[in-house]
Amino acid sequence: MQWTGVLLASVTFATIGVGHVLVRRLHARYGTRPALPCFGVGLLVIAFSLATQSDLLSGSLGLVAITLLWDGIEIYRQEKRMKAI
Repeated sequence: MQWTGVLLASVTFATIGVGHVLVRRLHARYGTRPALPCFGVGLLVIAFSLATQSDLLSGSLGLVAITLLWDGIEIYRQEKRMKAI
C-alpha cells in the first residue's frame, strides 16, 4: 500500500487551512509587515526541500514552502480587499 498520496494530501489540507487563518490574523494584527518574512521563510523551506534525500519529506516541505510563499502574496491581497471595503 502507498500512503504517500494520503500523507501529502493531508499536508496540503493542513497547510492551506492554517495558512488561511494565519493570513487573516497576521494582517489584522500587523498589516502587511509579515508578508516579506513569510516569503523569506518560504524560500528557506524550499531550500530545505531541495536538500533533503527523502521524497516524502521533500514533498511535504515543498507544499509548506509554496503555501508560505502564497500566504505572503495573500497578505498583500488582503490589504487590497480591506481598502476596497
